[in-house]
Amino acid sequence: MSNAGQEPQRELSGSARGTVAQTEAETRLAQRLSGFGPAGILAIVAVLAGNLLFIPLSAVLALVWAYWSRTPWREIGYVRPKNWMVTAAIGIAFGASFKLLMKAVIMPLFGAPEINQAFHYLAGNRSAIPVTLWLLIAGAGFGEETIFRGYMFERLYKLLGRRVWARTATC
Repeated sequence: MSNAGQEPQRELSGSARGTVAQTEAETRLAQRLSGFGPAGILAIVAVLAGNLLFIPLSAVLALVWAYWSRTPWREIGYVRPKNWMVTAAIGIAFGASFKLLMKAVIMPLFGAPEINQAFHYLAGNRSAIPVTLWLLIAGAGFGEETIFRGYMFERLYKLLGRRVWARTATC
């Protein structure tokens, strides 16, 4: 047998063999976590149950899952905007316009009350504001968006594919 055109086989040292074995084990773990076998289902259950302990834990577990499964952050919705200032300005302008439109035009058409009773307890209650801000920013802003718009959409796309009916089912 000729080894023409091939590199000669080299013997790996003990530390190099350990590194190769570790890399192979990490690759197998990544494949199992990103699949829908027992490890993948257990990861989904663990991520979704994280908020039972404290609010942003599910989002943190989703990021840990992305790291261990070697899922790019782009696939779970984390994409760096081209220009932070323009993105923030557009978001603030759109948000303020939407709030004004809803409060001044749409809600009165439906006969909604002027005061939102769900958050009326915050009026004059300064001690409740830090907890509410934590829940809104960590829970809704970071947690909900990471779990439902990032992690679960990625999992559903992986399960259903990216065909038109699958995209419609995940919207």
